[in-house]
Amino acid sequence: MTYARMAAAMCVCCIVTAFFFVLPGIFGGAAWLNALSPTASAILFCLIVAGGVYVLGSSLYPRIRRWLDDIIDAAALPLQNWGKDAKPSQIYAAIIILSGATLFLELVLIRWQGSLFPVFALYKNFTLLACFCGLGIGYALSHKKPQFLPAALPLLASTILMLLSMRYTAAPGARDVLFFVPVREETSVFNFTPAAPNSVSWIFDHMPVYLLLIATFVLNVLVMIPLAQFCGHVMTRAKTLAAYGCNLLGSIAGVALLFILSALWMGPVVWFSLGILPLVWFLLPAGKAGRAGILMAVACVVLTAWPVDPLVQNIYSPYQLIQKTTKADGLMEILSAGSYYQRVYDLSNANLNRDKGASKEYVGYYELPFQTAPKLGRVVIVGAGSGNDVAAALRLGAKWVDAVEIDPAILALGRGNHPEHPYDNSRAHPVNDDARTFFRKSTDSYDAVVYGVLDSHILLSHGSNVRLDSFVYTQEGLQEAYQRLKPGGLLSLSFALPNERTGVKIYHMLKALPGAGRPVAVFASDMLRNITTFMVARKAEVKLPKDFMTGHNLTETTKVYAAADAGQIDIPTDDWPFFYMETRMYPGSYVVALILVMALAVLLVRMLLPDQKWNRSLLPFFFLGGGFMLVETKAITELGLLFGNTWHVIGITIVGVLIMAFCANVLVSKYSFRKVMGPYALLLCAVVIGYIVALLGGIGDAGFFSKLGMVALLTSPMLFSGIVFSALLKNADDLPSALAYNLMGAMLGGLLEYNSMQFGFAFLYLLAFALYAAAALTTQKKLLR
Repeated sequence: MTYARMAAAMCVCCIVTAFFFVLPGIFGGAAWLNALSPTASAILFCLIVAGGVYVLGSSLYPRIRRWLDDIIDAAALPLQNWGKDAKPSQIYAAIIILSGATLFLELVLIRWQGSLFPVFALYKNFTLLACFCGLGIGYALSHKKPQFLPAALPLLASTILMLLSMRYTAAPGARDVLFFVPVREETSVFNFTPAAPNSVSWIFDHMPVYLLLIATFVLNVLVMIPLAQFCGHVMTRAKTLAAYGCNLLGSIAGVALLFILSALWMGPVVWFSLGILPLVWFLLPAGKAGRAGILMAVACVVLTAWPVDPLVQNIYSPYQLIQKTTKADGLMEILSAGSYYQRVYDLSNANLNRDKGASKEYVGYYELPFQTAPKLGRVVIVGAGSGNDVAAALRLGAKWVDAVEIDPAILALGRGNHPEHPYDNSRAHPVNDDARTFFRKSTDSYDAVVYGVLDSHILLSHGSNVRLDSFVYTQEGLQEAYQRLKPGGLLSLSFALPNERTGVKIYHMLKALPGAGRPVAVFASDMLRNITTFMVARKAEVKLPKDFMTGHNLTETTKVYAAADAGQIDIPTDDWPFFYMETRMYPGSYVVALILVMALAVLLVRMLLPDQKWNRSLLPFFFLGGGFMLVETKAITELGLLFGNTWHVIGITIVGVLIMAFCANVLVSKYSFRKVMGPYALLLCAVVIGYIVALLGGIGDAGFFSKLGMVALLTSPMLFSGIVFSALLKNADDLPSALAYNLMGAMLGGLLEYNSMQFGFAFLYLLAFALYAAAALTTQKKLLR
């Protein structure tokens, strides 16, 4: 069994890797390792792990392989015969449970892995593509014996063990190597590898990260294969469309469950406990395999509870992992997935040290916009965070402060832990919302609009490239904020600049605002992570408080950005919201990752499905999967822009997409769709209309009925493609194989989505049109007309 061999080998790799990271004599506390250069650390890391796998693997592999073979054999007959004598209602319930658990675990893996290493947050849908690959292979294996379900939990436990040991037990030098992100073209808030003198050094510097990506991709694939294989096997015991409908209902339930847990701020212990419970239930009748399943389930839950640090409070907000710590001065510091995020300061007038040392510079930075604004009657702060900017506005006499913060956990931490308690002040009005949505909803005019340092690389959804701040830093986003200013009002935007080019981009975005005066830029200090504040006034010129700036070590740097050439910089728009990229391009580093994904996928398919041949009759399902992935991405971005890029809007959108597919399946079940030419034509027309509307800039912030029309336009391709899919499925002889082709096509769509970085999101409609046209061309003629 090729799968069992691969599973055993990956378990060995995980155990050996964890062993070397946990072992104090090699990594933990090794001062000599921290003294090595990044390249030397990377080479040493690769050599030690490779050597360890070879030495320990030679003794571990046979034992693990025999154990996996034993539990797979023990469960072979019970799982293969499952449902033979079951009632249809029991079969349908099992499909719903298995489909729900599968999608739920997929979403859990995406979110959990993204909270461990920056590379998973930057390579956006890397984990999603791995899951698609695993599910596709698993459905293709549905008719094969034996069932591999007993191997899923040992592989999941091994994955958790490896990633947690690498994340939490490695010495700083080794951990830093894994925190490097090989993304040259996109600005990052995480670690960069120091510039390598040549390409060979660059390869060695990033080899550990690429090994991490390869290992995680393969592990995710191997974890998902048994789930899809058994689910597909159970689906063959029911009528085709009924089984597919139950599959969709289960998927809806899986998304809804994570939606509820996110609302309750639950963490990985709860996620994995609920996700693996159905797997254990199906393994229980299998004797030895059932006992092994219970053991591995306990191991998964215990591992996800580690590490336990009484000095660190882990909070899983709906968006990210927030870690609250307390510094030596007793003030709160917030980390996001281990990286510095925010810190509160006591800069109150009662603090006798506020005008000394570092505190004086913090006062200068936080109070600069409010010292500059001519009036402070009504102020709005977006990216208000834990409250430092809000406290500054209140200290300087602002009469009304709207404090907009998208993450409820950060808002709650600021309310309970900021020494000046700004959110308890009657003049402060906290708003838990997306900044862009707030400006669209608001009818108020402000004396000052202040952007806190809200730059974020947290991915908002597994289904698109959208980040938390994607549509905040676009020309249209700044324009909407600017329009909320009173004449003479001040717009202030602060940013931790990674390079001068980013500052040039911000300067020219402000300069392009209609009726704006000349933008100014003020550099805070190196102590504040290269934060520069850019300010512009509406129908007026900014008058900087020179005495205040001199007294607080603030330096005007306007000339640096005004004189720079902006010709080689692309301004982010709602169609191309990639603020962190200087120009529209195919990012070379992303191309490397995508080639890696494709190579791994092809290799795994050839190894695990050696006899699989392309079935021409199933090609439409492949192209429909790719097109669906692209229009879903476009729907998520557009609806997020229309109603707010908040977690609940995105979650409702994903559930809505699945409900649309379910409704299409019900229509096909109840009514005769013997020919699919009509639905194909409607589908292609809907895509063309969507593209035209996207080119025209959408509908903006229109009224209720216009928004309703936009929702109908964005979701209609899902309905028509769902009708086509279910109609073709009704005539298909092999449901699991059709789903396998569909998922592999979705993987292709996920890869094609990266074209948006070059051409914008509207271009995805053209790609979707091409894929849907290919689906129509490969559909059997007797089904077309």
